[in-house]
Amino acid sequence: MILRAWDGYSLKLTLYPSFTLSLLKSVGNTYVKRLGLYRGLAFEDYLNGVKVRHSDYDLNYVKELCGIVEDPLNLISHVDPKFNDVYYYLIMQWRGVGLSTASKDFDYIFIATFLSKRTSYHSNVLSWIDKIFSIVDNVDEILNINVSEMFKSPQTKELNTALRNYMYNVRPYVIRGDVDAVRNSLLEVRGVGPKIVYAYLLHAMRCTDIAPADTHLTYFTNKVLGLNVGQPIKKLCLKYECRNCKHNCIVGYLKEVFGSALGYMQTVVYVHVKTLCKKGKCDVCMLRTHNLCRI
Repeated sequence: MILRAWDGYSLKLTLYPSFTLSLLKSVGNTYVKRLGLYRGLAFEDYLNGVKVRHSDYDLNYVKELCGIVEDPLNLISHVDPKFNDVYYYLIMQWRGVGLSTASKDFDYIFIATFLSKRTSYHSNVLSWIDKIFSIVDNVDEILNINVSEMFKSPQTKELNTALRNYMYNVRPYVIRGDVDAVRNSLLEVRGVGPKIVYAYLLHAMRCTDIAPADTHLTYFTNKVLGLNVGQPIKKLCLKYECRNCKHNCIVGYLKEVFGSALGYMQTVVYVHVKTLCKKGKCDVCMLRTHNLCRI
C-alpha cells in the first residue's frame, strides 16, 4: 500500500529527529518495526509518500509513525502572527520533515527519552537500545536484568529504578490519557527533568503544543530568534502549570506563541540547527535570506 503525504515529504528525514527511530531497524532504504506494536511492519520512502508492507495494521497509527498525520504547513494558522514568517520559512526549508510520534508504543518511548538526557541520541541512545533489546524481548523484561552492569553512563545506571517508578506510578495515567497527571507524575520520578517530560508528552502522547527544550531548540530560540528566555526549572514545573507560571521559560513562551504547531516547529528546528546552523551553512538558510535570523 502507498500512503500519500505532501510534495517534498521524506520518510528518512522525518524519522531522523524522532524517538520513533528507536523502534525501527534500517535495512537499506527500508525501515522495519523491531519493537512494540506491529513488529515486522516494513515501510520505505516512496515519491511524496510511504510504501507499507505488512499484512495487518492500524492505518492511522502507521500514518502517525510515518509523520504524515498532518502537513506541518497546515498549522501556520495556530502560530502568533509575529512568528508566521519564521514558521513558514522553516517548514519550507524542510518540507521533507513531518512529525513522527508513537502513541501506542509509549513504554518504549519512555526508555528512549530517559536515556537521551545529556547525551547524543544517534551515537549513544540508539546503540544502547539495540543492546538492551538484543537481551530482552519487551519492556517488562528489562526489570529482570541489571542495565547498570551493561553500560557506564549515568542514565543507563538509573534506568532500572526510573523504569520501575514509571511502570507503577506513571503508566496508568498514560493509559487513561490524563496528560496533566502524566506530566506531574513523571516530574516526580528521580532522574527525570522537564526536558524528558516534554519529549515524552510530545512523542508518546502526541501533545503537539509542547516540546523539549533541548540544546537545538535553546540555540534557535536564543541565538536565531534573539529571545531572552530561560530553561524550565523542575521545582517550578512541579508547582505550576505553564499557563500559571511566572518564570520566563522557553517552553512556556514558545507554547504561547506557536500553540499546537510547537511540536512540529521543534522537530524541524532540531534538523535545521544540526544541519545548517552548527555547520555554518548560512548561505542556504531561508531564514537568513529573509532577514529572520538574528545571528
